[in-house]
Amino acid sequence: MKVKTDDLDYEIVSLLQKDGRRPYKEIANDLGVSIGTIHNRISKLKKMEIINGFTVNINNEKLGYNLCFIILLRIDGKHSAEVLEELKDRKEILSCFHITGEQSAALICRFENLEDVQNFIQDLNKEKHIIRTVSNMVLREYKNSSDVLL
Repeated sequence: MKVKTDDLDYEIVSLLQKDGRRPYKEIANDLGVSIGTIHNRISKLKKMEIINGFTVNINNEKLGYNLCFIILLRIDGKHSAEVLEELKDRKEILSCFHITGEQSAALICRFENLEDVQNFIQDLNKEKHIIRTVSNMVLREYKNSSDVLL
């Protein structure tokens, strides 16, 4: 359900998407409003669950996670939610989606090496309600963002 926002809300969110640690004073100066207005608007955006927290954008390769895979799962239909709830907290999984079509789910995963990939996929294939996995290695990322264009 879309909630009521205005241009100032969008501008604030847009600036925070670029730098979530940006001081309220800088945001206020850039937008020509008071710090109090920025504080109140951000509080309102949090309360409305438009802003659900602030995160760090990590360079996975610098931490040794050079391999990115998109893994598609076919799950016995009546068990999809149950399986995905169990899987979503695995450290290798960055994103977990229940999808339509031939497959039931899509996982975006990061690994340090091929042995880790192999072990992960073998574990998936042992899951009782997972019927099939299809693994796709990402060759190059052209865009990787969870931000919405405002």
